[in-house]
Amino acid sequence: MEIPAYFPRGWFAPEAFSEPQQLLAAFFNSSTVGLAILDRQLRFQAANGALAKMSGVPAGAHLGKTAQQIFGDLEPLEVTLQHVLATTRPALDVDLSGRLPKRAEVGHWIGNFFPIKDGSGKVKQIGTIVVEVTNQKKLEKSLHSLTARLLQIKDDEQRRIARELHDSLGQYYVRLKMNLDVLSRHELEPDDKAELFAQSMQVLDRCISETRTISYLLHPPLLDEAGLASAVRWYVDGLGQRSGIKVNLYVQQDLGRLPEKVEMGLFRVLQESVTNVHRHANSPALDIRLGRKSDQVTLEVRDYGRGIQPAQLKRFQETNTSGGVGLAGMRERIHELGGWLDVRSDKGTIVTAKIPLTRSRKKSITRQHRKGKSAKSDVA
Repeated sequence: MEIPAYFPRGWFAPEAFSEPQQLLAAFFNSSTVGLAILDRQLRFQAANGALAKMSGVPAGAHLGKTAQQIFGDLEPLEVTLQHVLATTRPALDVDLSGRLPKRAEVGHWIGNFFPIKDGSGKVKQIGTIVVEVTNQKKLEKSLHSLTARLLQIKDDEQRRIARELHDSLGQYYVRLKMNLDVLSRHELEPDDKAELFAQSMQVLDRCISETRTISYLLHPPLLDEAGLASAVRWYVDGLGQRSGIKVNLYVQQDLGRLPEKVEMGLFRVLQESVTNVHRHANSPALDIRLGRKSDQVTLEVRDYGRGIQPAQLKRFQETNTSGGVGLAGMRERIHELGGWLDVRSDKGTIVTAKIPLTRSRKKSITRQHRKGKSAKSDVA
């Protein structure tokens, strides 16, 4: 077999192409990308199984059919093929999208089309290579949606912090300024001045307390210093005092320390769940349970309020969207840690978050094994 001049020397042994027809057929039929050959009337002369899977039409049924008959009004397939015929130049990395006659959903493909010329240089056929990227497009769309949701969550969180600052610290600062104005502009009796000064000190103490509370809510120091159990107890104590909701807290005594990201994720889920109860549920009581087994940690927050609308709950349970950014944010946090979030409505709302500790436990066992120690206990 004579080796074509356009093949660089040194890429193959001459005997590699001793049976060119069998070689071409093997590549054509076993390829995982769509391959086809079209004539000048854009009728199929060959199509492999991968292309048939994309189009939903058996490979043999392609023969003699036009590209438009098989692929419908797939944009911009027809225009691209005509361009290759007219210019005799290939069209590479063409984005194709549309709904095919034999497929219900919109699909996406990347197509490469190149001319096959005769001895006179005239295009007699068009070779086609098609790769489906529908799943990649779906992932990109999901990523864009997730990014948008996360930005919305961030905006809502900043709005909540701004509201907290305005409703608490802002009022205290206004009152403190008024007291200072009176002290600076008016001649007061010693007793009146002392009373006004004492009131100002009380307002300043409240400012300090509120600032500390807001700071702790943003990132409680106890979470880093003493772990999730202590942070949850501190948060629940403050919640009962501020909201008037009766909180029943059940924390496993030997909970121990958990991986840092797990503790933060569960604490944020607790915060969001409690915030929803406080704002929307109108519940007189709240049950919070936190415990772990050898391979997972579980947080359950249950209220006895008005619950979630069935339609909203169904959307959350059956799809990747939810009725609010709060639920979406909680689910994304837990999924990022390899866990799952369940929301039920039964005489109130039950939020359950479970995160596996298997990977963290394996790492700890490996570290202990390296040190020559036994690793029989659960390690987070």
